[in-house]
Amino acid sequence: MRLRRLVKVAVPLVALAMVALPAGAGPVPPTLDAVVVDASFVTTPGEFPMTAFGRSSSARDDRSGTTQWTLAAQTGNCCENYLTSDSNGRIMDFGGSYINFTDDRGETWKSVRPITPLINGEGAIAMAPGGDVVGVEWDPYSGDHLLAFKYDASAKKWIYSEIPIHAPFYDREWIAAVPGPFQIDGKEVPYISFIKGAYPSKEAWFYSTDGINYDRVSSKFLDNTLSSSQGGLRTLKTVARPDLDWIQPNTNGGITPLGGGSALAAPDVPFSNGDWSIFDPESLRWKPFAPQGGAKGLYQVDSKGTLHNVFGERDGFTYRVSTDGHRTWDTLQVPLPKGHVIEEIDFRANRSVGVAAVAIHGHDDNTGKDKDLLFKFDITGARPRYTSLHQVGLGDVNGASGFGASVRFDFETVTILPDGRVAMSFYDTTTTVSGRTRPAMAIEGPTKLDR
Repeated sequence: MRLRRLVKVAVPLVALAMVALPAGAGPVPPTLDAVVVDASFVTTPGEFPMTAFGRSSSARDDRSGTTQWTLAAQTGNCCENYLTSDSNGRIMDFGGSYINFTDDRGETWKSVRPITPLINGEGAIAMAPGGDVVGVEWDPYSGDHLLAFKYDASAKKWIYSEIPIHAPFYDREWIAAVPGPFQIDGKEVPYISFIKGAYPSKEAWFYSTDGINYDRVSSKFLDNTLSSSQGGLRTLKTVARPDLDWIQPNTNGGITPLGGGSALAAPDVPFSNGDWSIFDPESLRWKPFAPQGGAKGLYQVDSKGTLHNVFGERDGFTYRVSTDGHRTWDTLQVPLPKGHVIEEIDFRANRSVGVAAVAIHGHDDNTGKDKDLLFKFDITGARPRYTSLHQVGLGDVNGASGFGASVRFDFETVTILPDGRVAMSFYDTTTTVSGRTRPAMAIEGPTKLDR
């Protein structure tokens, strides 16, 4: 029975792979210049409580205080923001139809748009090597448009193109860039970018060798099924490179660039309890990954090649780091405030600024409301050190993720800025637009300690 079920699922994946456009075959959608226009978003100041933790295990050297935030509304859509940032401090949000960005932490804004207006889309965005930016946007209301976006750093312009072949309902797409270089079709390319989307399964991932044309497809399940690896690879190899601090994608997408052309990927529905996978840069296929103790949670790799792993537990989460490819770990247990549980989570680890940030959209059982929390760590040493806890927003709204919720917060997103501060998503009663509460962006400012 299990084999029959797997075959039923695998057949449509194989069919999807067969219809993917081979390189150089068939009509290629035109690549067009995007329009960059001035945009206006309402920003307001906010000030919320925080705690700075001392170096001892005792609370005697902890200090309370407040952090100032710039709160930017409507840069995403009804239910989500999707953030990234570059080494110059540009903050980009592709939670809605258009890429919106600010170079001055919310004082002024630009919007990247296709020539044809969109109605109500959702996007995904990530940094790529060389200062490139890759994005993908799906708008079902304007005719099932799936568009690829790219900031071409060498040409200093934004471009976009239609992605003609995709699942007909490309709900909640994710994106990540994997640095190479790669030798593909006799040509060297500096990186490839993966996109995944669709309901109910995101197992088939399209990828691009130029950041704009997604004409190739891969399946972790099919590659692992056909793999000759007995039991799966036990360790992974990371490669240090400076841009790994900045090209880290949203961890909810389940793909982690490792450097050296490789990537770690979580299994997707309907194979969510199956193998984790490692992308092989030579064969361009996935291999099963089965480390001692198993892979779990969310991963990032920093510019030093250190592997960071975060996974939630009943009353908190574990933050751990490995310098030997998932063999051994330095582990830190982080408690949540009493009565809190995790609903959504995302994190980044930026070695160049010495900061890791875990953003949690949680629920406070004491109040019956959701609360947005930021946990920050010093990662300059061999082991992460928990440095501060910030509340973001008023914590006075109760919602959920997914269709059917009257107030939605579909996933968490956070990005680290060059000075070690962050931008992240949150909501409260002040982020209500036309009677509907929706997520907004919070940009961290200075902190003032009480004593």
